[in-house]
Amino acid sequence: MTTRPTLSICVPSRNRQFYFQKTIEGLLRNTRQDVEFVFTDNSDDPSIMDDFMKEIVKDKRVVYIPSAETTLSMIDNWERSIRATTGEWVTFIGDDDFIEPDLAGLLQRAVAVSPDLDAFTWGIFGYYWPEEGVEPKVFNVAFDSAIVKVPRSEAMRRMFGWFEASAIPTSGFSIYHGAVRRSLLDTIYQTYGGVYFEHANVDYEMAMKVIFNGRNFATCLRQFSVMGVCPLSNSYSIGRVEDTKKKIKIFMEELGGRFHDDPMLEEFPFSYSLGVTASIALTQHWFKEKYGVRYGGWERGFAEACAHNTQLYHGEEEFEVVKAGYEAAFKKWQGGKFLKYYAPERQTFVGRSDVLVTGFHNKGVYVRADIAGAQTPADIWDVYTSMAIPVDDIVVPRRGLTPLSEARWLAIEPEEDVDLSKMTKKELKKFGQNRAKSA
Repeated sequence: MTTRPTLSICVPSRNRQFYFQKTIEGLLRNTRQDVEFVFTDNSDDPSIMDDFMKEIVKDKRVVYIPSAETTLSMIDNWERSIRATTGEWVTFIGDDDFIEPDLAGLLQRAVAVSPDLDAFTWGIFGYYWPEEGVEPKVFNVAFDSAIVKVPRSEAMRRMFGWFEASAIPTSGFSIYHGAVRRSLLDTIYQTYGGVYFEHANVDYEMAMKVIFNGRNFATCLRQFSVMGVCPLSNSYSIGRVEDTKKKIKIFMEELGGRFHDDPMLEEFPFSYSLGVTASIALTQHWFKEKYGVRYGGWERGFAEACAHNTQLYHGEEEFEVVKAGYEAAFKKWQGGKFLKYYAPERQTFVGRSDVLVTGFHNKGVYVRADIAGAQTPADIWDVYTSMAIPVDDIVVPRRGLTPLSEARWLAIEPEEDVDLSKMTKKELKKFGQNRAKSA
């Protein structure tokens, strides 16, 4: 490629060659030329991907990084992936995921009206790869396609303040299923000792760096990527204690003595083994202590997120094991004063596997994941794009991106190019109310 690509899409992989190959094939269906693909293998048997990539590397958009002589940590594998990129924007997905390369065109249009953008996110839906004996799930096609600016303060309170968190912070703006601009990545590299990634929880660590060091953020409510879940993925373990233990063992080996024995964590008695919420909180605690980040008033939101995490375990025994672990940690932490906010309720689901949970709801439509014989995230993306608004039709207002607060008054989806800059706050609110009535 003779000019800098708009978007570099990184796909690191380890020992999941079947899913990796399907993801690569799906991505390369798109012929867009201003996108760069960085495929990085980190497998015990390099020959599988080396043989697969022999013809694919002839595509000038493709950068292939084969397995090293010895297995690398996730940190090192992600580090060499990002160092190989040349795009103006960079994103990562998993080897069992999918992303729409035409995102590059929307990034170009967004920057044209808001040249100061540092990071960009979008809607995501989940997809469970087919598994024998397991009923197909459903995915959601969202109706909304608005693109809005998000104040840094909002991103900060959602990440560091655990505001409105589920089991995880709802901040977004990681490099994983999010795009970070080259200029901000350069700042991160220079600020954090000449590396991009330092913690094994690479996606959330980078989100914290992006939000803390960035200034201008935007999001599009239209979906642009699929977060795949295959039986070998970490997210497959959520709600399964025994599988979680296996994944945690691998994660702890990755951490080594650098983090879980770190003196900075002595006053924070939570364990990675408790699940995703505790893992994110430990990463955040490490980041805040190491770099002197202070953000108050987050404890209650964190406790409530831990309750959400516990409720993901539907089996009675599993639920009680995780609940007891969190309760013990809360009793030790800050004299137990936040234990009262940790109040998980065991979730019981009763239903028939032969019922198709599909159809319209107020924000979109649920579609069964095996529709039209779909077998991969790329297949399901073909179905999604036949239903979703085309990328080129997404409205990017000429006046610049609408701030999130104003977008809420406008019911988030503007249909006309109105000059908000000439309206008072009261006028904006009235305009939004009128729009809602006419919708």
